[in-house]
Amino acid sequence: MVVILSACQTTKDYSAERLSNAEEMIKSGRDRDAYNIISGFSDVSNEYGSRARAIIEKNPAFKEKYPQFLKAEFTEAYSPGRLAVLRNGTTDMRARGLITAEQEQELRAYADQLASDGNRSGKLAFDYSDSVQVFPSLGTPEAQSLIFKRSLEKLTSSNYPNSALVKGVFDQARTSGPKSPEAAMVLAALPSMKLSAEEVRQHVASVFPEQAKKLLADRSITVRLVTEPDDRLLFEDLATKVRAISSNLTLVTGGDATVTVTVKKLQWEERRDPERTQPVVYSQGDVNLLAAALLMPRNASYQYDLTTGGVELAYAFEVKATGKGIQPYDNLLRDKVSRSWRSCSNARIQNVFGGVQRADFVANDHMQQTCSGGGVPVSADSLRNNVLDDVVRSIKRIPAIERVASLR
Repeated sequence: MVVILSACQTTKDYSAERLSNAEEMIKSGRDRDAYNIISGFSDVSNEYGSRARAIIEKNPAFKEKYPQFLKAEFTEAYSPGRLAVLRNGTTDMRARGLITAEQEQELRAYADQLASDGNRSGKLAFDYSDSVQVFPSLGTPEAQSLIFKRSLEKLTSSNYPNSALVKGVFDQARTSGPKSPEAAMVLAALPSMKLSAEEVRQHVASVFPEQAKKLLADRSITVRLVTEPDDRLLFEDLATKVRAISSNLTLVTGGDATVTVTVKKLQWEERRDPERTQPVVYSQGDVNLLAAALLMPRNASYQYDLTTGGVELAYAFEVKATGKGIQPYDNLLRDKVSRSWRSCSNARIQNVFGGVQRADFVANDHMQQTCSGGGVPVSADSLRNNVLDDVVRSIKRIPAIERVASLR
């Protein structure tokens, strides 16, 4: 708590010092440097925001230059997103009295011109993932054509395209019509796009229904899962994990399936180590010197109870895959896994006369090492779950399944 409060106090002192520095900069004519500090506080609703706005108000010459500083910041905008943030921030600045309504309109018009020029030159490369709609100049046919082409190029080169990018490109193709140049460009680029099945259904299907149908068919797979010998619990546990491999995978119990996966249990042997508790005793000479001198009676012993246990699982599974036109798959999984645990409790000091008192300290490095970690009992169920994860990883490596699992 002391550390947190100290950090908060340091932050407050730093903010106050920066604002004091800004006031001195204004007095010495370094207005732009002062703006760089004050602008970081002026739109904040706290004591420092109030102080920053008060500094602006009591320096009329500085306030008169404020729109010029904003304009310069607009000019220096390094991305479409940054320009949009600055442009939208003028509403709050007007509301706080930092600029007039007329100055707000002038700044917005300037931002709009920067957006138009930047979009044309490529300095501000707008695409459909940006706030295009806040700049009226980007609504012209010329600007829209540049944004569409740029968005399409970005869409085809991205492994995980922005959802707004996907929507914008296909909305433009639909609006332009199926025989338009835009639709032809999107159709030609469609095989290169890394789209999810949901994006194909939501955006592609309404523009190119036949292509969407084929894309969905190519990326989907039906799987029949069989366990040998028949084991309902094993089947249900595996089925849950197999369904999670990919949204493109459908588990079926009847009818035709692209792949039939057979999981044969060859070995499953569980062995538990019974829980055992035994006392650990340290003589006073074995205890850390300072603790022994200050906290233990002469010739007393330090004792605690050490509880141990464990579980071991030996298993073997055969995973096979068959299906028309698919590469056969046969994999043997075989291993032995074991987990042990231990916990320490009832630390106590026993004097030579038989009296016992609670010990609230660690006796020595040996106790520290013995009692650190591993204190949670391990269940056979947790090991079983880990083994089934290995089986499902083997299923995922079946080539036909691996292909669709790699698709979004």
